[in-house]
Amino acid sequence: MEKRKWTKEEISVYRRTHNTFFYVNKEDTNIFVPREYSFGYTLNFGNPISWVILIGIIAAIYITTRM
Repeated sequence: MEKRKWTKEEISVYRRTHNTFFYVNKEDTNIFVPREYSFGYTLNFGNPISWVILIGIIAAIYITTRM
């Protein structure tokens, strides 16, 4: 399958069929995906850019607490 941005409905079906705690979908190019049971967004851990964002956030927290 080709990589593309998935719709909210496709993401919801994917979550119901795979039943995982984290959203990991390498075929979905979205970095941020809507949460299933609450408001807001979460990261698609199948996209490598989301790991860069997560490491950046952790590094920023570490740097600010070390000062």
